[in-house]
Amino acid sequence: MKTSLKVKLWMAFIGIALFLYLTISVLANVVLDAQFKQYTINRLDQKIKDTVALVSESYQRLGRWDAAALENIGVNALEEGLMIRVTDGDGAVLWDSREHNNGLCMAILKNMAENMRSYNTGFKGGYEEREFAVDAGGAAAGKVAVGYYGPYFYSDLDIQFLGTLNSLLLWAALGSVAVCLVFGAYMARRLTNPIARVVKAAGRIAKGDFNDRIDEESSTKEIAELTDSINTLAQTLGSQEALRKRLTADVAHELRTPLATLQSHVEAFIDGVWEPNEARLKGFHEEILRLTKLVGELEQLSRYESENLVLNVETFDLAELVRGVAANFESEFTKKGIEVSLDTQEQYIEADRDKISQVFINLISNALKFTGEGGRVEIRVSGTPHAAKAEVRDTGVGISAEDLPYIFERFYRTDKSRNRATGGAGIGLAIVKSIVEAHKGSVTVESEPDKGSAFFVTLPKSARNGRTAENLDT
Repeated sequence: MKTSLKVKLWMAFIGIALFLYLTISVLANVVLDAQFKQYTINRLDQKIKDTVALVSESYQRLGRWDAAALENIGVNALEEGLMIRVTDGDGAVLWDSREHNNGLCMAILKNMAENMRSYNTGFKGGYEEREFAVDAGGAAAGKVAVGYYGPYFYSDLDIQFLGTLNSLLLWAALGSVAVCLVFGAYMARRLTNPIARVVKAAGRIAKGDFNDRIDEESSTKEIAELTDSINTLAQTLGSQEALRKRLTADVAHELRTPLATLQSHVEAFIDGVWEPNEARLKGFHEEILRLTKLVGELEQLSRYESENLVLNVETFDLAELVRGVAANFESEFTKKGIEVSLDTQEQYIEADRDKISQVFINLISNALKFTGEGGRVEIRVSGTPHAAKAEVRDTGVGISAEDLPYIFERFYRTDKSRNRATGGAGIGLAIVKSIVEAHKGSVTVESEPDKGSAFFVTLPKSARNGRTAENLDT
């Protein structure tokens, strides 16, 4: 069973909260226990020293033992958990807490033992006693024995303090879990809602609905990139779907026209309406050639787009090749009164000469076809340290901004009527793009309606230029 991202995020936040609680609790208890233990030992030592000092001061102040003062000191010491026994220089007992109130002393020891075992069940302790001499001008006036539950003990207030601290840690943990639940739910919603939207959009795309877009913006970089990718995918697939439908219609149109002509001619021959004379058979033959050319162009394009395209690579001067191709169109340019400007610099490339020739045949023939009489065509070849560049620019009819993104698609024509007088089948530029990309190059176009178009071809340079041919960056 698969778990949703929202649940996983909740579990992760709760896990983090519990981990932090356990870690902090363990560390706090270990550190606190050690520090509080040392604090208690130091406090016990100080209490013992203070009690012994009070006994010594009592004797030194009067120069003798005062039973009332000793009783007062002893009672106060009991309140601190200390039991004292004072003897004089001869060893006679002057005051003893156990003799004064043995029941209270036993209750104090029992209470301390219970406190220590309630805090630490494995604690081992018992009654301990320390003995100190009372100094009287260099002579021993007596001794003070201080008894207590040892090696150290926690009072009721100490146990209450430790219990309160542990309760605070527990409430802090519960609070952390609650905060993590709320924050986790908030974050899960912020993260999963856009993802759910993406899933829905992807589902609609899978069903063929390419018009849906994700409008919600996310401050999370990855989510924003994901939504942008889905929107781009939908737009691209929508464009491809439109092109596919148009391609089907265009192919049908390109095939229907010559087939309809052939059908009408054959039916006329069969019905005896036409005699199969030379002129009619010649028209019949032209339509067959037209179909053959279209099929040949499709085969050529398919071959160029194949990943297994074989390139007969050789090193040659791109400028020389372009000049040769342009020379083949010289008479046609002259016939239309088109001025041709050639500006070429020697640029050696490693490529398939025949296929690169086809690129410039298609580009220059397009310039010839779409440039009116008295127009101008400029052909340039130049280079950068890493690439050879060619440009074919004309002053023809240009291409609209609407058509420009699709100009290299197969069967795409700016003339929606698909009049044969205004263009071919719309395969030429698709062939150009396929050949150039097969050579690891690029082809782009700039155009404005009624002002003309400019096609830019970039190809890797040959090592013969004295430069590396691996990078096409300018």
